[in-house]
Amino acid sequence: MEMTNEKAACQVHAVLMEPEPEPEPVSRLRTKPEPVSRLRTKYRSLRRQVCLIQSISVLFCFSCCLFTLLYHAFPPTCKENGTKEALTFGMQYQGAESHSREDTIPTERNTSFTRLTVKDNVRFTKEEGYVPWMYTPEYPTPNHTRYFILDDDNESLKVLHGGTYKVSLQITYRKFSENTEEIFLQHDIRHYTDEYDRPLPLLTHWETVNLKYWRKSLFSEGIFSLKSGDRLKVWSKNRNLIDVGGTISQKTAFVAYPHFST
Repeated sequence: MEMTNEKAACQVHAVLMEPEPEPEPVSRLRTKPEPVSRLRTKYRSLRRQVCLIQSISVLFCFSCCLFTLLYHAFPPTCKENGTKEALTFGMQYQGAESHSREDTIPTERNTSFTRLTVKDNVRFTKEEGYVPWMYTPEYPTPNHTRYFILDDDNESLKVLHGGTYKVSLQITYRKFSENTEEIFLQHDIRHYTDEYDRPLPLLTHWETVNLKYWRKSLFSEGIFSLKSGDRLKVWSKNRNLIDVGGTISQKTAFVAYPHFST
């Protein structure tokens, strides 16, 4: 019996002393795959969310477009009234400004616009020479002007203030004769200044006429820089042919006024 008990104790001791097996590494553990039905359920849920977001976005864009169309088709009443009032006020302001301009323009023209015409009842003893002028009765000029004045010799247009000016000249010639000889018409504007001892030609115009009965108007125009004290005179090769009958101011005129470039 003692031998039997000793063997049993040895066996128990052997069992207790046997080392336990080491656990397998985590990397070697295999997770159990999810079922296919669960994956399908997740996919369908995600798809519903995406469809919902897309639907909301489309509805929002459509609402914005509809609101914009309605806003432009039916603008607010208060804004329309405000715009009409602003337009009315602007028109009234412009109207008042235009009236004020109309009141001031004649004065400005009277002091800057100089228009001369051939002196009436003039008799030319020489064919060539300077043309005598007088102020146009239809365009009265005040006693003083800031820019030009007709000199005492009635031939010189004197510059009172230096600047840039537009100068225009039109002379109407006529002749009634049975003779058809060729006539050479010529006149020019000459510029007298203290910087030169001789006159400088500013504008020259000539033309040939070969008729029995004729009337011809020669017009020329230019923009020039003039100094205070300069004088402008018109020389004509055919003074005796200048048409002095009827309303002379509508046929022959010497005009000068300031030119302001924009």
